[in-house]
Amino acid sequence: MTMQRLLFLFGLSVLLAGCSTGRLGSEYFAGENNSDMGVRYLLGRGVPQDNEKAFYYFNRAAGSDDAFAQNELGYLYAAGKGTPRDYGKALYYYQKAANHGLASAQYSLGQMYLYGLGTPVNKGLALNWFQKSANNGFAPAKTMLARLR
Repeated sequence: MTMQRLLFLFGLSVLLAGCSTGRLGSEYFAGENNSDMGVRYLLGRGVPQDNEKAFYYFNRAAGSDDAFAQNELGYLYAAGKGTPRDYGKALYYYQKAANHGLASAQYSLGQMYLYGLGTPVNKGLALNWFQKSANNGFAPAKTMLARLR
């Protein structure tokens, strides 16, 4: 799998997570907490799109144990958006979000283990995280499991 395709999949997981959590609806932007602002800047919703500002706000929210923000930080580190690419940090934040049961983070963590990004390749752990994600209803994880088995 090419790096571009892998980054596309990470981005897709972010979009799907946003859709599944309702964080993309206009009613969600009524508040102004750090995750809200991170989403605004990541997507350019009501503000100019700015990955560095998105990173700043998600980083603040992740410090408050916000699983959504932790997942977004994982994506930003993996894609090198708003911060230098760092697969080790991406793995760390995906793990934190996955431990909260966030299906998209569990899927992304499986991708990290499957392709050895920030960690040695470990197909067993990858399958484990894909299964957890699939059990939480994340369709891309179900597709990945079918492909790998």
